[in-house]
Amino acid sequence: MFSRPVFKRAALLTSSVAVTVVSLAGTASAAPSAPYVSYGDQGDGVRCVQAAVNWSHTSSARLEEDGIWGDRTQSGVLDFQRAKLGSSQADGVVGPDTGDKMLAVLGQNPAMYEFCYDVLPSHY
Repeated sequence: MFSRPVFKRAALLTSSVAVTVVSLAGTASAAPSAPYVSYGDQGDGVRCVQAAVNWSHTSSARLEEDGIWGDRTQSGVLDFQRAKLGSSQADGVVGPDTGDKMLAVLGQNPAMYEFCYDVLPSHY
């Protein structure tokens, strides 16, 4: 049989573990979806778009991964969309459908995938 102090310690430990598990579960909620990325944008989202276009080998031009969306990035995104989504969905805007395909390409590099997961729109 358990003595009273042992029982109290076990109850305290169990409740502490329960509080920890509940608080950890609360922090695992999904972040809001990333905004669409398009011509004229700058930043990490654009850098991820440029990396995905380069790694996919769907465009004849290699893009500088500078985070600035200009004419070359626009052309590369259109090439990427035509190759991965079909010509009818090639609009030059990175929304969730294009973002899903880009994240699939970026999955070749887990660190890059993790970095881009929060800045590319997707259905994930």
